[in-house]
Amino acid sequence: MNLDIIDDFVAVFDRASVSVIDYTNGDQRIRLVRGQRVCDSAANTPAALPAQNIASTVVDANAQTGAVGSHPHTIAAGMIGTFYRASAPNQHPFVSPGDRVHAGMTLGLVEAMKLLNPIEADRDGLLVEILAADGAPVARDTPLFVIDPA
Repeated sequence: MNLDIIDDFVAVFDRASVSVIDYTNGDQRIRLVRGQRVCDSAANTPAALPAQNIASTVVDANAQTGAVGSHPHTIAAGMIGTFYRASAPNQHPFVSPGDRVHAGMTLGLVEAMKLLNPIEADRDGLLVEILAADGAPVARDTPLFVIDPA
């Protein structure tokens, strides 16, 4: 089954007011069940974070325009999920506009399938803008952060 089809089902499920979607096509089946949100204590444990950072993709303004020099750099969501600026509702955000960020630094989280996936900076720079609201649903390739590498 194509991952884009699965992503589409998840997006529809996120918007729908149903608790279960069950789809079968021949020998392929997708079943989505809405569960409870991860509790705050579980969200703060390292076990809730995957070993690999698969939650972010990089969109480089230089690559898109062919320009040379220092241009803002965008970090986008690598998966469908819910964007969070902090590890828990009562915690301070990881970063704020105007903060200096470093490669590997956690900027935010995308919750997908009850896993909290870190969004990490891939370069040093100044965080210019956060493009998504805390708690907002995001799709794959949704721009989340703008970093000025200067």
